[in-house]
Amino acid sequence: MKFFYIIGQDKGKHVGGRIFMMKFTKLPILICLLISLLVLGGCKSENVFYEKINDINESVSHSNWKQTKEGVKKLSNMYKEKEWKLQLLGDEAEYEGINVELEVLKESADAKDKTQVKVALGTIRGHLKDIFSF
Repeated sequence: MKFFYIIGQDKGKHVGGRIFMMKFTKLPILICLLISLLVLGGCKSENVFYEKINDINESVSHSNWKQTKEGVKKLSNMYKEKEWKLQLLGDEAEYEGINVELEVLKESADAKDKTQVKVALGTIRGHLKDIFSF
């Protein structure tokens, strides 16, 4: 048995040996893996949001208000499902701005105001671009 350490020798053995050292070397790898999965999942979500916004914009252009209201409802539900990802990826002002604009969008669709619906959709699109630009 050795009682003295040689300079440069692994001192982690005294505190639990390799098990102690392995726990802390795997942690950064796990964090990097988690972040990359979140980012890749976020990219997929981004396209889904943009497709739904384009669908709503198309139905507004054709004055199909029933389809517009359904699209707004689906967009709102998608936002609620993915809100936690947006909170991790973006700033509070950005994801709260989407929340406010969704309410404006609902009211504008009920009032059948084409201009206001398109403005709200553009604002939501802008907030999403800010969130997903990393």
